[in-house]
Amino acid sequence: MLSKRPYLVPAFYDWILDQGHTPHLVVNADAEEVMVPTQFVEDGHIQLNISPSAVRDFHMDRVGISFEARFGGQPERVFVPMHAVRAIVDRDSGQGATFPDEPEETFPESEEDREGTPAPKSDNKGRPQLRAVPGGEDGATGKGSDDASSLSSDSGSDGDPDGGEPDDDPPPPSPSGGGKGGPSLRVVK
Repeated sequence: MLSKRPYLVPAFYDWILDQGHTPHLVVNADAEEVMVPTQFVEDGHIQLNISPSAVRDFHMDRVGISFEARFGGQPERVFVPMHAVRAIVDRDSGQGATFPDEPEETFPESEEDREGTPAPKSDNKGRPQLRAVPGGEDGATGKGSDDASSLSSDSGSDGDPDGGEPDDDPPPPSPSGGGKGGPSLRVVK
């Protein structure tokens, strides 16, 4: 089963920062690929302050967390693969998430390993999906042609936006300048 850690650690990190608190990471220092200053490891674990004011060059993705920090006044480069994260906690409130070892969990590969690998196929055949279709913002091409409904406003023949069924919001302008002939989005059922 795919591990929850690469998804939950960034979420808790953002949640802690949004409160103005300090995120701390508890790391299994004995795990493979971990790069931490060993003189600060206690009982095989190290607790790291990963707040933006305590680290430089912070990067977190599904593979791991890397940054530079000062330990005893000396700058050190740190790398923590996601499988080594044991907990992320809010230093101020003590709330957070702990992650036990689960033998069946798998972790994402690095970006280099994923290149050339096809994306996993989705089994969500009943869910609507968005796709780009030719025709521009007015939905002139294929209007009412298949079961797909255009996200752009279906207006009456006189161009009055209230002539058709009301939409919640009008579609935003296309970043490529909009107009006819540009891509638009459709909900595919």
